[in-house]
Amino acid sequence: MVMKPQDVSATLDGLEPALRAAAKNVLRHAYGPDGLPWGTRLDQAEDLAVQVAHRLAQLILEVGLEQQAQRPLPDALRLCPCCGQAVADQPSQQRPLRTSVGDIAWQQPRAYCTRCRRAFSPSGPEPGH
Repeated sequence: MVMKPQDVSATLDGLEPALRAAAKNVLRHAYGPDGLPWGTRLDQAEDLAVQVAHRLAQLILEVGLEQQAQRPLPDALRLCPCCGQAVADQPSQQRPLRTSVGDIAWQQPRAYCTRCRRAFSPSGPEPGH
């Protein structure tokens, strides 16, 4: 399922309570039980916030891909893109994915079509997806 911009916005709105709780938790761990102390420079707080947001983005992608790799491939991805025959699963292969937040480890699914004698990665309905 590919999210449309309005879906992402609605999802973000729904995550607001969890994000607020996460922000309070980060502040408690970073600064203590009272959170951001008086006298903390805004640029220092902003630097922490940006770095935490960056690391959170990496973790969302890493954990999401780990969870995805634990589930079986959908039926549509278990067919050869050339001939439509069912394919044989091959062991997955770890490979880095370059993202806007850095390299992320991915267990790339692999399959083999005995009819076409073709190995491929059934990662989506079209190349690059």
